[in-house]
Amino acid sequence: MKLGAINHIALTVSNLERSEAFYNALLGFLGYEQGEKTPQFILWASPNGVITISPSDPESLNKKHDRYSPGLHHLAFSADSREDIDQMYQYLSQQGVEILDPPAEYDYLPGYYALFFLDPDGIKLELTHTPNWPPQL
Repeated sequence: MKLGAINHIALTVSNLERSEAFYNALLGFLGYEQGEKTPQFILWASPNGVITISPSDPESLNKKHDRYSPGLHHLAFSADSREDIDQMYQYLSQQGVEILDPPAEYDYLPGYYALFFLDPDGIKLELTHTPNWPPQL
């Protein structure tokens, strides 16, 4: 692994079983494979990285963050094509997942095409096809 590369992303969820089903579908579509599973966490891995989910502490407060508040705003995953995004949109819609913004082109970068939706705990996720990403430094 390269110095400075993201090692893993760890999410805390309110219902491990419900979130496992959600992330199995999403991450499987994105090329991740489910690995280790314990009562404390479930892990998915791909050549792009590792994502884990862990159960929340029932005593913890659920505080949401918006774009301008401290904390995580959203996680964005790359798609190979606009068609991948459209396919995931159809699947998520059929599953009753809350869609924040359906697939559309955004003016963030030329050709930026994205879908925004929530996981079962309200974590904002994005699936994007960005032809000129990452930027050349």
